[in-house]
Amino acid sequence: MPKFYTPPEDHQSEYQSSPPSQSNDNPIQTLLEWKAPSRPFRKRDRSFYTTIIILIVLISLIAILASQILLVGVLFAIGFVVYALNFIAPDEITYKISTQGITIGDHFYHWQELDSFWITDKDEHKILSVLTHLRFPALLMIMLCNVDDQKVRNTCAKFLPFEEIAPKSMIDKWSDSLQKHFPLENPHR
Repeated sequence: MPKFYTPPEDHQSEYQSSPPSQSNDNPIQTLLEWKAPSRPFRKRDRSFYTTIIILIVLISLIAILASQILLVGVLFAIGFVVYALNFIAPDEITYKISTQGITIGDHFYHWQELDSFWITDKDEHKILSVLTHLRFPALLMIMLCNVDDQKVRNTCAKFLPFEEIAPKSMIDKWSDSLQKHFPLENPHR
C-alpha cells in the first residue's frame, strides 16, 4: 500500500507556508526514467506491402465468391491498419520506473497490478514485457532504447518476479510459426 506523508497537527501551519524539504524519508522515488518510441518500428520495403496487398486481394476474391462482403470490408480495414502501423513512425514518450509502479506516457500502473516481467528482442530492439493482472492491457511492452537493459532488469526485479524464458501462448507460437514459414518480406535483404 502506498505511504503518504501527512504533517503533524501542531506544526501544520509551518508546513503550509514553506515547501516540503527533500529528504530520504520520501517513499516515492523515480528509479529510472527515459524517452523511447511508443512501439517497435522498422521501415519496410516494397515487397512487404506488395505481399500484403496480394494476400488481401486473394482472400477478398474468395470471400466475394462465398458471398461474404462484410469479410472483404474487414480485410481492407486490417490492410489499412497494417499499412499505417508500418509506414508512420511512432511518437516518442517518457517511461518511468518508480517505487510505486511503472509510468508509460500518461498511464500509471501500480506494482500490485503487475504480475511478472521479461526482456525480449524484436526487430533489433530490446523490449521490457510486463504481464499485468488487468484484463486490458494484459501485457505492457516498453521500449528500452536509451537505457541499459541490465539496470532495468535489476530495478524491476526488486518489485516483480523475472521470467527467464518468455511465456508464449498458443497464438504466439502459431504466429511465430507462420512468420517463419511464410515471411512477408525478402529475408535476404
